[in-house]
Amino acid sequence: MSTTTLTSVQIDELAKTLSDARKEATILPTFPGPIPSTLEQAYTVQDGSIKASTDTIVGWKVGMVPPELREELGSERVLGPVFNNVYHHLTQAQGTGEAFELPVYAGGFIAIEAELMIETNQEIKPGSIDTSKGVEHLVKNVYAGIEIASSPVVDLNGYGPTAIIADIGNQYGMIVGSVIEDWQNKIASMSTSVSINDKLINEAPTDGILNGPMAAFAFMIDCCAQRGITLPAGSFCSSGAITGVHETLVGSTSTVKFGDVSTMNFKLVDNKA
Repeated sequence: MSTTTLTSVQIDELAKTLSDARKEATILPTFPGPIPSTLEQAYTVQDGSIKASTDTIVGWKVGMVPPELREELGSERVLGPVFNNVYHHLTQAQGTGEAFELPVYAGGFIAIEAELMIETNQEIKPGSIDTSKGVEHLVKNVYAGIEIASSPVVDLNGYGPTAIIADIGNQYGMIVGSVIEDWQNKIASMSTSVSINDKLINEAPTDGILNGPMAAFAFMIDCCAQRGITLPAGSFCSSGAITGVHETLVGSTSTVKFGDVSTMNFKLVDNKA
């Protein structure tokens, strides 16, 4: 990890470059500036990108910090905003097999992740919730879902967690599929799989992310509270990759299955097309 402290000018320039690249779909062959050395710097860059957007935030993606960096950074997870323009609530047909398309940054970083999507049942103001006492009472629904991780920065994930945070968490799609009824019991006995171009990539227990999906949900609440962010009722938490982060290309077809609850078939397309 870098140990260089970014100046306020560098932070502003980085936020502008990253947000402009996303708006204009301009591919960046390398990370466009010094990499933030701390989570605080990285989230300050992210705040700049949020301010530069006129779109509404509908939820937040939660990702993992590699185990070897968790002590250094002081966190197991990272957070990034999901804007309304990349939010897709599937129809019943799409959640049960009807094919659909999802845009990505052609030539940039592209990956798909099977994730549980957790919906809040109330507004959550900073400091109003003690997550150590549990967060299940704040859940309205849990859905089968997909996160599209895509960025104009080629190989963004290779630059580390602070670079990912700076570029809004490497987030470019929250796909909310079928609701999982009786989710507490269902996900404990269900498996999730990802196939790309008709090849099974991985299958794993649906509740198998670090300390379970409620830990990711609690992290979203706590991180937003620390940043002074209110979560409106109906906000979504994309709770983390169940089977892994699976890099792929424009034109690939994928199938994400959540047991017998949902089968999602989709193709990745160029967002400039």
